[in-house]
Amino acid sequence: MGSLMSMFFFIYTIAILCVCLSTASISLSAFVVSHRIKYLPQTTFFIAYFIELASIFAGEWAVQNIGKINYDNYYAIDNPAFRIIIGAIVLVCFWLIVFDIIDEKSPWAVAVPATVLVISQALILILMPYGPLRQWLFYGMRQVSLIGCLVYGLVKCKCSEDDVFHKRMLKRKRQILLLIVLIVLIVVEDTVVILVAPIPSGDNDFAGVFLSSRSVSENLMMCCIAATVIHQTVKDLALRFNEPPEIVNDAERDSNLLNHIENRLPRYAAEHSLSKREREILAFAMEGKTNREIATELFLAEGTVKTHLHNIMKKCETPNREELRKDFWAS
Repeated sequence: MGSLMSMFFFIYTIAILCVCLSTASISLSAFVVSHRIKYLPQTTFFIAYFIELASIFAGEWAVQNIGKINYDNYYAIDNPAFRIIIGAIVLVCFWLIVFDIIDEKSPWAVAVPATVLVISQALILILMPYGPLRQWLFYGMRQVSLIGCLVYGLVKCKCSEDDVFHKRMLKRKRQILLLIVLIVLIVVEDTVVILVAPIPSGDNDFAGVFLSSRSVSENLMMCCIAATVIHQTVKDLALRFNEPPEIVNDAERDSNLLNHIENRLPRYAAEHSLSKREREILAFAMEGKTNREIATELFLAEGTVKTHLHNIMKKCETPNREELRKDFWAS
């Protein structure tokens, strides 16, 4: 039974590592094609997670083939400096991914929580005695950072008066709820494995393959993030970055187009200092609507729409509507 369990966790770990590498490769490919910076944190996130998981896998192999599990090594934080640094990289990338969604551009918004995480974990290792509580708190700081990131995003959403931003966040409601559930599961799993469950004995099926440094719930969360990243990246590439997408009548593709417009619009408008009305008109223009159609949608005079579009093109430094569309989709 023990050998079967070892084989299961071997295949399981290889599968997770493959998911990390595959997602990193897709994100990096998207960056090469689109030159959009948002794909770099995604790539780094999965590479860093791959490195950390590979190191845990190596530790499990060493226990199985070289040593044995006991109190002296079960609650140890192997290579603490490496664990702190690689964990910080993973969480900083997670924050950057979330900040891209909520249009947070302040470097301090990332630097402060990253610094707090590193200092907190270092103090836990230095000040606390060896044991399960020390390990639980060390890894628990990651969940505190994840929760802090989500709370920050929710607070910003609540304080924002931007209707477009609220709609974008509402569409991600299920993803946010899923993340919260998975974070709770990680905390529960860490509590059970580290604080409650006894150390596996040498003849236990989990000996050497279910160390307290491994988190199945965390792996599951990573896979959910990978699935979301791959899905969104494929959709982004499907619309092509070097030229605007063609406007078609297919309902599903039209819906896909509207989602991409909503995702790009806040940052593009902020970069070019567009007013709220100009943002609304730009969104309709990117859908391919004529001045008359836009005027009808917004209950404006056609001449007013034309004037707003002229101001938009001036701010965006584009000579005509077609170049404006190209500039928008290349952003």
